[in-house]
Amino acid sequence: MRKILLGMCLFLLITATANSQSINNNFFEKVSYVGAFDGVNNWTEGWANWDPVNANYPETYTMTKGNGQFTRSGGVHITANETWSGVVKLDGWVYVDAGATLTIEKGTIIRGTNKSVLSIERGGKIMAAGSQTQPIVFTSSQGAGFRTPSDWGGLVVCGKAPNNLAGGVGIAEGGIGSEYGGTDSGDNSGVLTYVRIEFAGFEVATGSEVNGLTLGSVGNGTRIENIQVSYSGDDGYEFFGGTVNAKYLVSYRTEDDDFDTDNGFSGMVQFAIILRDPEIVDSDTANGFESDNDKDASVNTPFTKAIFSNVSGFGSAKDLATYNTLPQNHKEGSALRIRKSSRLSVYNSLFLGWGRGVRLESTATHNAASADELALKNNIIGGVYGNKFHSDNAVLTAAQIETWFVEAARKNKVLASDADAKITNPFNLTAPNFQPQAGSPVFNASYWFTTSAKPTIVSTETKLVNYPNPFSGSTTIELQLENKSFVSVSVIDMAGRTVSTLQEGKLSEGKHRFLFDGTQLPKGLYFAKVVNGNEQKVVKMISK
Repeated sequence: MRKILLGMCLFLLITATANSQSINNNFFEKVSYVGAFDGVNNWTEGWANWDPVNANYPETYTMTKGNGQFTRSGGVHITANETWSGVVKLDGWVYVDAGATLTIEKGTIIRGTNKSVLSIERGGKIMAAGSQTQPIVFTSSQGAGFRTPSDWGGLVVCGKAPNNLAGGVGIAEGGIGSEYGGTDSGDNSGVLTYVRIEFAGFEVATGSEVNGLTLGSVGNGTRIENIQVSYSGDDGYEFFGGTVNAKYLVSYRTEDDDFDTDNGFSGMVQFAIILRDPEIVDSDTANGFESDNDKDASVNTPFTKAIFSNVSGFGSAKDLATYNTLPQNHKEGSALRIRKSSRLSVYNSLFLGWGRGVRLESTATHNAASADELALKNNIIGGVYGNKFHSDNAVLTAAQIETWFVEAARKNKVLASDADAKITNPFNLTAPNFQPQAGSPVFNASYWFTTSAKPTIVSTETKLVNYPNPFSGSTTIELQLENKSFVSVSVIDMAGRTVSTLQEGKLSEGKHRFLFDGTQLPKGLYFAKVVNGNEQKVVKMISK
């Protein structure tokens, strides 16, 4: 069963400033569970690949892009719109310059050589819209069985959104020389949906790398959904400033950090998976999250103040025996390493199997935590075999960080072991099952479910009902409002497309019923969706 993309059309509703960031923003689907999965729907189904080393990709190329040159001046610059399809050999540094749009058709396979990089420049666009059955794949030029991290460079997207660098403009790492940054929070660098990026991540020099997916000051007019980065030789995802939002991200068997946020990144991310390999680790400590305000730990604004929600992060230690055999950089890897004045916030997330749990560094970061400018709420950590809490600063000791984390108002939980989370089979590297089992503590534990704040729409699931369900032909959607308000009621299919709009306007308080006629539609799974201000509710409907 596939997860619908409820947030697909919400990006234009996000305001342009970092100050508008809130876990109650309409971007977030307000689910009741912690982690990335609800126990039923598997949103990775059909497009993710858990064994890309042995995938059989075509060896015959439809086209070659690049000239084998690895310099900015010597590489290929795309200056007019063009389209890629079939099987593409990426050979060298290729830039999509300002004013040009690169369209990549669904099902296209791009195979990168050596240090090859595709860089979308400021003002350029990439339109890479794969599908669940025909994802777009960036992968290695090596044959099945011979692919490894760092086989090629990676995908870089640069935008015109703000960052906190002096002068507001940065230069992408890895030597490619691409500029990023500006003043347009709503900048649009295009679309990346149903895309896999495999065996990328190349360290040109210490501290200067191309990641699996590098996002430099990308604006929130850009759409990023359903991305899997696998076997990256550096970070899975790195955000250098910007305001871009994203949903349904996978970081799989990455060498370094899975989600690295820097230089004032203030976007929002919901639904993400981390799955690490105990035998793959960088020369640096590898973390689930590593977050800095900037490399100098300054308090330059905008702060790195992103919000992540509904992350399922599975580290390299499925049990104590595995932990004892890990290299030191895995043992010291943290689920959450927040440092250098960052104000990163993480809600509704599950972290199992890590060497360390929550690691807070720098005076400014500790002060932000104490002031709740850095929020860790409704999270669950378990199976941490080293320090569950770690401090690198005298402002807060490890014991004080623990006290802060488990304070009742934050509604975080610490489990004794991975097994206590009751997740089906999350550490299976080639056939993982991330679904929670009956009795898992992830159910009915999210911020939106446990918050004491009175919602503007229904306060309990029983106030949005559908009957009969399953149904044949027609069914009734019943909603009870506590206050007069503007409400939309629609029915959407599994792809997130609206198939019927039943209400769009003001409704009085009380009970309302809407008849949905599905006679002319294919049988299957649909969803009734109710939106009221910043709140939304969804109920499944089965047409038989």
